[in-house]
Amino acid sequence: MFKIRSLFLFVFLVARVLSAQGFDDFGRTPRQRASKMLSKGYCSEALRIYKQLYATDSLRQDYLAISSCLTCQKKHNESIKWLQRLRFQDSQYVPVYYRIARAYIAIPNEDSALFYFKRYIKKYEERLAVTMDGSEVDPRAWLYMGNIYRVRMHQKGITDKEWIDMVYAYERYLQIRPNDPMQYQIQLFLDEVGERRPDPEGILIWDEKS
Repeated sequence: MFKIRSLFLFVFLVARVLSAQGFDDFGRTPRQRASKMLSKGYCSEALRIYKQLYATDSLRQDYLAISSCLTCQKKHNESIKWLQRLRFQDSQYVPVYYRIARAYIAIPNEDSALFYFKRYIKKYEERLAVTMDGSEVDPRAWLYMGNIYRVRMHQKGITDKEWIDMVYAYERYLQIRPNDPMQYQIQLFLDEVGERRPDPEGILIWDEKS
């Protein structure tokens, strides 16, 4: 009898601890539990559940979730491998290109990030031309691209073509998000850098201080 009471008390205490941590799993599906864990930073625990689900279902959302768990663990190269698996499986799934680009920023690999942001935008435009579904591209793709070129301008300089790409990226972002809280600062930068376009064969190195 004492052992039964002790066991009951142990289970009760564990349940209280889990509930206090926000893991009250009553009525939750495994994916919901894993999502909750990931949102609270329990990366390994969430990854274990998602990989179990992937082994049985292999759904698109599981590829993305596993990638998020690996990113949470700062295993960015492994995260990219899972995203690339999804891309090979479904090359028309547009959001995966954006996710891959973001992952390359974290490594960092600027050229690969730029490549996949451009692929993301192109794939979105191709899909929109066919489906006309009205879904929106994530405008942060252009903002990230502009920022990549801007940092490159500070560190090693940008070519005339890169200058054009940078300016267009920021202008396109402001077209989509004209009320961005940083729109004044972005526009001020565009006005200033607009007077510093490099020669066709030149390089612009500018730290924005001089």
